[in-house]
Amino acid sequence: MGEEILADYPNGYIWRLRIPFDQYDGPRNYLSKVMRYEKLLDAENSISHVGEFVAATMSCIEKKVPFGIYNVTNPGSVTTRTIVRWIQESGVCNKSFEFFESESAFMQKAAKTPRSNCVLSTDKLSSVGIEMSPVEVAVKSALKNWVPENK
Repeated sequence: MGEEILADYPNGYIWRLRIPFDQYDGPRNYLSKVMRYEKLLDAENSISHVGEFVAATMSCIEKKVPFGIYNVTNPGSVTTRTIVRWIQESGVCNKSFEFFESESAFMQKAAKTPRSNCVLSTDKLSSVGIEMSPVEVAVKSALKNWVPENK
């Protein structure tokens, strides 16, 4: 809806962030959420490293790239099962992860609102010379540099 409103203003940017994460444990971090949920839904999505997202958006301004809509996600996509494997390989969290048997089971038992899973193309962002690290590199780096939440 916000994009529809902003469509009337051609001299601006819309930067699409998708499922934010970084190395800082906390309630808004996708990696933290995966570690804390009792049961997970395996889905494929684009995700965005917060620090890289900020750097990419600032580069848009500095480089004066054409106004428009940019998907500011780490190139590639990842499934929840792959994220869990990387978490376990990193040693950050060693719990036993459980998955819903299907999306319909998830919707019946856990979801309060419908979910959207999507993979966004980063071609437009890279076409203006702005690169983010591949999703696997970004996630593994965040896990390698993991900072637990202070409680």
